[in-house]
Amino acid sequence: MTLPMKSTLPHTNRPRSEPPTRALAFTLIELLVVIATVAILAALLLPAVGRTKARVFNTACVNNLRQLGIATRLYADENHERLPSAEILPTQPVDPRHPLPRICDVLATQVGKTVATNSNAGAVFRCPADNWGRFVSEGSSYEWNTDLNGQRMDETRTDTAFLLLKKGDFSGGITNFVITMPPGTTPLLLDYDEFHPRLPKLGKNVAFMDGHVAPLEAAPY
Repeated sequence: MTLPMKSTLPHTNRPRSEPPTRALAFTLIELLVVIATVAILAALLLPAVGRTKARVFNTACVNNLRQLGIATRLYADENHERLPSAEILPTQPVDPRHPLPRICDVLATQVGKTVATNSNAGAVFRCPADNWGRFVSEGSSYEWNTDLNGQRMDETRTDTAFLLLKKGDFSGGITNFVITMPPGTTPLLLDYDEFHPRLPKLGKNVAFMDGHVAPLEAAPY
């Protein structure tokens, strides 16, 4: 006896239901949510990035000043313990008829720089946070302490001066005095401007005569 075979073909008279397809495009609301999320994350990250950048710039500046402090001492060693003489602002010399050299040129030999140029070897004179263009105009982002011009290293007593006890009246008497500047608190070079804001303190770094580098402390009010 032959059994009837069961047909495996689908019934052609029964409609097939297609699986629903999901649209892949973002809706406007979803897009706005993504943009808002990115904006919030950027707002949270930018201050941290800015602080990191400021710390990197400050570290580079401190390293520059430390090298310049060493270069100044080397200069003194080679010049009978006398410190350099340079302008505080080369573009505006104190005596235009007899201008002093730029500190970057005075210390050129000690830092491997060519005199009268702002070469790559002179990058030690450039603070990475110098947004005022001091390096370009003055040859250095760091100002030289002109009170030390020609003074002896580690012997910072000025020449004897006098002070009128009564202003404008020599008959009122005078008093002699000297100014002492201890190496540990006497700056050699420091940032021209507040390149490194550290409120409420001033944003300058200083290379001191004894070799250490530290932020310039704000004067108390």
